[in-house]
Amino acid sequence: MSPEVSSYLQVVVITVGFVASLCAIGVITVRGLIHSARKNPRVPSAPDGRIEQLQQSVDAIAVEVERIAEAQRFTTRLLSERERTPTRHG
Repeated sequence: MSPEVSSYLQVVVITVGFVASLCAIGVITVRGLIHSARKNPRVPSAPDGRIEQLQQSVDAIAVEVERIAEAQRFTTRLLSERERTPTRHG
């Protein structure tokens, strides 16, 4: 066997071994995660009043955003009217 073929064969064997090792590590990790998820299922519990407080906060933010949008529309309207009106310089 020529040295080039021997070197190529070594590279192929190392590469295949490396990829197989990575696949095995991945499979073991996924199986471990699935096993721990089945063993300790996480059920989200709603702490006292936190969901309601979050909802109130979101509602307050929505009101403030609407106020900002209204102010932006008002400012835009004023600026557009200002541009349309001719200005007199005395």
